[in-house]
Amino acid sequence: MKRRWLRKLVILIFAVWSAVTLVSLQGQINRRKAENAALAEVLEAQMLRNEMVREDTESDDLEDIKANLARERYGLVEPGEIIIVNRNP
Repeated sequence: MKRRWLRKLVILIFAVWSAVTLVSLQGQINRRKAENAALAEVLEAQMLRNEMVREDTESDDLEDIKANLARERYGLVEPGEIIIVNRNP
């Protein structure tokens, strides 16, 4: 008689543990799906930005963009250009 109760108790404990584990795993799955959806949106936005940059770099104005970048960022000049620096504000 005690063995039956012990068996039933073990089965009950196992069933409760299984249910709790299943609910916990389902919650983790739902969180991962939400993270996946958010990352998919970020990826899509980044792909659009990349496409815009690609279009900009393939445009006819690429030489002008490069020249302006060289002047502003690196202080380079075209051959024959003269740099005038005004030290008096």
